[in-house]
Amino acid sequence: MVRPKFALAVGSALVVAAGASISGLPAVAAPGIAFSTPTVVDPIHTNGEPDIGIDPQGRVFVSGPTGTGTQRSTWFGSVDKGQTFRVISPGPPPSALAGLIDPPGGGDTDINFDRSGKQYFTDLYALTCNRTATTTDGGATVNQSVYPAGCAGVPGADRPWLAVYDPAPGTPHQSAYAGPTPLIYQAYNNIVGPGPNGGTQWIMSLDGLNYVNATGDEVPPGTGAVYSPFGPDGYPAIDQVTGKVFQAAGCKTSNGCTSNGIYLNIGTPDATGTLHFLDATGSGQDLTKLIKIADTPTGSPDTLFSVLSMDSARNLHVVWCISASDWTKRQVFVSGASASSGWSTWTPPVQVSDASTGTGDAVNVFPWIKAGGPGRADAVWYGSDKSVDPSSQSGQKWNVFMSQVVYPTNATGGLTGAAPSTRLVKVTPHPMHYNDICLQGTGCIESQGNRNLADFFDITIDARGAAEIVYDDTSNGLVQPGFTPDNQQLVDHAGAGVITIAQQSAGPGLFGTNISGPSNSPLTGLSDVSGDALYPVIGGLNVPGMDILSSQLSLSSRTLTITAKVADLTNPALTIARVPGAAFVQYVTRWQMGNTIYYAAMENTALNQPTFFAGKAQSVDLCSVSACFPHVITYPEPAFGGSAETGSVSCPASPSASNPCTVTITVKVADVGSPTGSNLLEEVGGYAFASAHQQGALTNAQAEADNVPLEIDGVCCYNFRAK
Repeated sequence: MVRPKFALAVGSALVVAAGASISGLPAVAAPGIAFSTPTVVDPIHTNGEPDIGIDPQGRVFVSGPTGTGTQRSTWFGSVDKGQTFRVISPGPPPSALAGLIDPPGGGDTDINFDRSGKQYFTDLYALTCNRTATTTDGGATVNQSVYPAGCAGVPGADRPWLAVYDPAPGTPHQSAYAGPTPLIYQAYNNIVGPGPNGGTQWIMSLDGLNYVNATGDEVPPGTGAVYSPFGPDGYPAIDQVTGKVFQAAGCKTSNGCTSNGIYLNIGTPDATGTLHFLDATGSGQDLTKLIKIADTPTGSPDTLFSVLSMDSARNLHVVWCISASDWTKRQVFVSGASASSGWSTWTPPVQVSDASTGTGDAVNVFPWIKAGGPGRADAVWYGSDKSVDPSSQSGQKWNVFMSQVVYPTNATGGLTGAAPSTRLVKVTPHPMHYNDICLQGTGCIESQGNRNLADFFDITIDARGAAEIVYDDTSNGLVQPGFTPDNQQLVDHAGAGVITIAQQSAGPGLFGTNISGPSNSPLTGLSDVSGDALYPVIGGLNVPGMDILSSQLSLSSRTLTITAKVADLTNPALTIARVPGAAFVQYVTRWQMGNTIYYAAMENTALNQPTFFAGKAQSVDLCSVSACFPHVITYPEPAFGGSAETGSVSCPASPSASNPCTVTITVKVADVGSPTGSNLLEEVGGYAFASAHQQGALTNAQAEADNVPLEIDGVCCYNFRAK
């Protein structure tokens, strides 16, 4: 999708100078960091804890779990550099509309890349084993496997993360490992092992599919001792010079550490790639050998999660969030260390959140970090506007916050040890979550807490150093009516986790140059390139009858008019035949106004009798190990809750991408929340779906099997306000 170029609105995001008020550092001027209109990754599927990755070719990918109730995870590839996405299937090519993704799966996904752009994927199956997959062509074809084979013979698994050793030609080689690359490591929480949270299990692979144990210093057999390296749950980093891997996590004196704090474990590869960690003794584990990053005197060391990232000068950056019963102490901190010290000397921790109810950043959860050029990193987290327990139902408003951290560096790019500058910005244009974020894991069922966001979100950067942040937006409050007794949401929680990406459009990037891009200023419409309505949806052939070329809105006192250009709408029967299993084609424009998702749509069949309708989006809710939540968003026809509208389809004599057809839907404003010129319609996107059934007829069983409308093309996203 190609965005038209518009003038930047540098002040479009709330920017707060941070430093002096929270850490004694000199205040810095507001840097003008801003973000474009957020991108909706998928207008149908939702999930918690999304992650994001950009390969060396600039292709953008997103993944996330839909829960162990479905035993399915979502994996998306973008066909237009991160504006719209299509589902990747890791299994054999399935029926397009009867289960896109085969189990096992459903939990905790991660994606990573080697230098060639080959992608590595992992997700979790029922705390038992990890499904792994690879693709070399952006998701058009996929190979997959399971570790261990048959999901048996290994201790329980949780939180699988990936790290890839694939040094570029000319990189200094200071590793004992001299074998083939890329060498792929996978770390996961060994939930039955010793130490804090069980310790980490490390495995390794040369193809991303077949893994073997990667942990050295095993304890002698028959001794009864068990060893799992310290560092469970912490997202790892890897050094391309030495091949060393790094994990950081919180540790207490009761665990065997010297004090309550954040600690670093380093795994050094031998000639076979097997890792030998600092805390290994050959007969057990000694946590006093870990490197202390920082004491945490204001609370328990960390929660969900401590995250490491390495910049281009081999400086490590770590972020963590204090877990404190004094909620005002639940803040986010960063620290850094240089390779020249062996990553053993860490800068004093700097608080990057501002603890302010005024900015809405009073209490924080889910930190993540991404490093770029020497000494530079972006840290992100969810922040609430009230100094209360995140798990309490106190009417909190949550937003995504980012702090850009810049450390002074020396001539070689190493950290000087001096304090960094920090720049705080509120990323989200509106609160992305309301009320509680339950931090009790599977215990959220008993406490009836909302865990729709799951446990984390993610940030990466593009080739320019611009931040790309993927998060869940549950502000829509969707819930399936009647799905739980009396609709009291005792185990089913409102808020469909719309997977959303905020892309930096202004201000300094992580390579030291200013970023430019489209602002979030309101537009009347957005255009799309032709030829990208593919089936199969990645690597397939163009389907002209689904090829959306533009989306446009206009508003009068009584009607909202939606106009879409499509390459060729003259033969819906042929279009439907191009997608096996389809019976309907659906052209849906959706947006959010306030905290409600609205839509307008045209639906057609092979008989070429289009219907036009609009209304409020609905959801289909499914259940998992931590209660139930909306998994699928639907846009119902009049028979299922939508409102009938008027519309038309007009085509030239010989339609084409350069001379397209036009779909016009004239919507009564009362059917879509009665917008006026003062209302902002956010994240407007237009989509073409093929479906086996009408949207409003979707059943819970069909949603469980992922028998849902399949996106063929889309144009996303813009804000609209009538002039």
